[in-house]
Amino acid sequence: MIILLAIALMSSCVSSKKYKTAKAENEALQSQLTAANAKMASDAEAANQKITGLNKQVSDLTAQNASLSKDATAYKKMMAEDRATQDALNAALKEQGTSMDEIAKKIETAMAQLSEAGIEVKEKEGLLLVTLPEKLLFKEGSASLDKKAKDALGPLAAILNDYPKVQIYVVGHTDSLKIHNAKFQDNLSLSTERANSIVRVFKENYQVNPARLLAAGRGKFGPVSTNSTKEGRAMNRRIQIILNPGINQLLDMMMESQ
Repeated sequence: MIILLAIALMSSCVSSKKYKTAKAENEALQSQLTAANAKMASDAEAANQKITGLNKQVSDLTAQNASLSKDATAYKKMMAEDRATQDALNAALKEQGTSMDEIAKKIETAMAQLSEAGIEVKEKEGLLLVTLPEKLLFKEGSASLDKKAKDALGPLAAILNDYPKVQIYVVGHTDSLKIHNAKFQDNLSLSTERANSIVRVFKENYQVNPARLLAAGRGKFGPVSTNSTKEGRAMNRRIQIILNPGINQLLDMMMESQ
């Protein structure tokens, strides 16, 4: 009996040990399964959030593309309308015996000998812009034109007289440095008086009709380059002569002819 009890006890201990081992292994597996499920849930949530974000990006890009497409269509329409207006203006000018292109070419030819001085002629929005650098006309801080400067304006004035229906705006520009001159309160005063000086020369020396002339000064407020360098400031010190074909008058004329 004693032997049988011992054998039974030993068998019970072995079974209990296997059970504990199996239980521990099962618990470990359950823990791993729980961790795996949690990770899968976390990954799924992250994936869903990413998909949501991507869907929003797609939606935003689609809306942006639609807006850009609309803007592009509007821009094309505007460009077409501007081109049509420009063509109509040139056609109306041609009826008067000229066009802005023709005037521009004549000015470039007439002022060719001064091209190295930095004269620029360009068309913009139906206007013709002739830019004259300060060094061609004025000494630093001065609004007086000497004989050489007045003579330089002669070829331009002759062309202006050939087209009496074109309006002439003379606009003075300076750099941003404060003027050190008791004669002028500020750069705005200097730029305005420079424009006035050119208008006077056109009127008095070259008999340009004063009714066509308008003078204005913008001082430092219309820069075309930086004011932080010597070269940039030199570009900003300039006179712009803007030739306007009389858009309102031409539009009225075109309307009357329809």
